[in-house]
Amino acid sequence: MTLAELAAALGAAKSSVQELTNGLLARGYLIEDDRRFHLGPGRFIVAARANKLAALSLDHQFLAELSEALRCTVLVGVRVGDALVYADHAGQESPSLTFVARTHARRPLFTTAAGKALLASVPDEEMYRLLELAGAEQAGEVRQFLAELPEIRSCRLDFNRGVTFKDAFAVATPLLASDGSPIAAITAAVDPAEADRLDDVGEELKKAVAVLGPRYGLNHA
Repeated sequence: MTLAELAAALGAAKSSVQELTNGLLARGYLIEDDRRFHLGPGRFIVAARANKLAALSLDHQFLAELSEALRCTVLVGVRVGDALVYADHAGQESPSLTFVARTHARRPLFTTAAGKALLASVPDEEMYRLLELAGAEQAGEVRQFLAELPEIRSCRLDFNRGVTFKDAFAVATPLLASDGSPIAAITAAVDPAEADRLDDVGEELKKAVAVLGPRYGLNHA
């Protein structure tokens, strides 16, 4: 629906409805495309938190196959509004990462490997709009992301080497829809004792996604 259609349906002023939709967009409950509002992914996260079946289009078997091929924990992260939410995982338990995945906690896009992989995949106008939402205390993290941006876009990988959690060593790559738009990010996480193989895991991750992804209707660039 358009803003005018929403206002008419609710019997409210457009200015009041605009304030409401702004908040719902930021939290991922709505998405806007060509000035029309659609339901966003946030509602699925609410369903998952309620222990109900979330309507996620990514097959869990895809993650299981990736985890087996890479010999490590694999997580799928999706953008929900201005945040990154881990929606599913496979493989060994990681004290930090799989806890975040199980609770579907929201994390700033520019602080995680998966979030950075997604941010780097959207058009610049959208990327900068999302970065502008960061608070003053997060300015350093935003600058760090922008410094890493050329390399992320060049190699289609982003690394977390114990930055967010001291035991989190992970690498992420984006998953793309048929039109090239990012739909999720896949993260491969290794034990701290195996941190020295993270670069190799990143290359293996890209290759594995390129081979397995098309079987599940996914692309990788």
